[in-house]
Amino acid sequence: MTDTGSRARERGASTPTRAWLILAVLLLFSIAAPLNQFKVPPIMPLLIESVGLTFGNSGLLMSLYAVTGLILALPSGFILQRAGFRMTGLLAGGSIALGAAIGALSQRTDVLLGSRVVEGVGTSFMAVLAPALIAQWFAPQHRGTAMGVWSAWVPVGAATMLILAPRVAQASGWRAVWWIGAIYAVAATVLTLVVVRPRRAEAPDASEARPARPISASPVLRNVDVWLLAAAFGAFNAAALGFGTYMPTFLNEQRGLLLAQASLLSSVPTLITIFSAPAGGIVSDRMGSRKKPYLVGFAVALVLLPLAGALSVTGIIVLVVVQGLVFGLVPTNIFAAAVQAAEDERQSGMAMAMIMVGQNGGMLLGPVIFGALVEGAGWAAAFASLSVMAALGLLAGWRAKVR
Repeated sequence: MTDTGSRARERGASTPTRAWLILAVLLLFSIAAPLNQFKVPPIMPLLIESVGLTFGNSGLLMSLYAVTGLILALPSGFILQRAGFRMTGLLAGGSIALGAAIGALSQRTDVLLGSRVVEGVGTSFMAVLAPALIAQWFAPQHRGTAMGVWSAWVPVGAATMLILAPRVAQASGWRAVWWIGAIYAVAATVLTLVVVRPRRAEAPDASEARPARPISASPVLRNVDVWLLAAAFGAFNAAALGFGTYMPTFLNEQRGLLLAQASLLSSVPTLITIFSAPAGGIVSDRMGSRKKPYLVGFAVALVLLPLAGALSVTGIIVLVVVQGLVFGLVPTNIFAAAVQAAEDERQSGMAMAMIMVGQNGGMLLGPVIFGALVEGAGWAAAFASLSVMAALGLLAGWRAKVR
């Protein structure tokens, strides 16, 4: 057992008060990514009309984000290890702000699409940066709660744009939505660079304080448990995104709801997850287990999601409420379990990069599979496929050797 490892564990025995301020600022910073990523769906009809998009290529405004994230997931982990927090944070927030500004100024469709790639670069770095800092600042017994709070970044950003974007676009045009995203990203980046610092390793005396040596990413890249967690999270995202992408269309076409009503009902799980994700972290800390809560989430998804195609609107309301309550257990505890599986907190950024490979892969495949099944075999088959995705996630998560 090395002295360095002993000092790291001693340092991890307590969580300083400043850690909660760091967490709050990281949450505000991270929200810049989904705030910009999810500004498209609420105003898609307006974009199609104003920018000259078609229904065929309008999906690229979202899928380019996932493609960029998939390509850059692992490189972002390496860059974080080499460049450090400040440079990576500047790259994350700066890319999102720059991409949003380019999009707001764009006069051609190809430029607008290219701006989404730039935004996606920033999001790729955001997803590995915050968990790496959380792992440094929070003791193991508090990490579930901290990861749960941070896991609200996506639902908060998505829900904010769901409410804000249509109103802003109707009043001032779609470009105003892009400028709001750019300004928020700049403000959050400045705040983060001013307030947030990596936590320094503590040494008993000055003679033991040595510069941190570069660490090899090979051990974590060879860690089967982290890859199993990435596969599990990929399956979760495939099921969740397949369901969420097409639920408004299903409710509109098959259950006769107005599109505005269908979109509002489909947003219920996202809104509830804002609260259930932090709660899932608190539960896991009290249980002393990351694995049990996320397995419960997968098991419920396996049973619940396929039922949507056979339920009335009243039944679907109950389903999406339960979905929101339970699905918050999965990302929170997958993130915390990945940090745990990496064993060395200095590798937490690379572990999260591996998780992002799974996430972006699932985000790409889930809607494609679901949509193809709707077209080729009908809604029942498409909803049934979600059970298969959840089962694969349950199996991968169960095989991962984490507490």
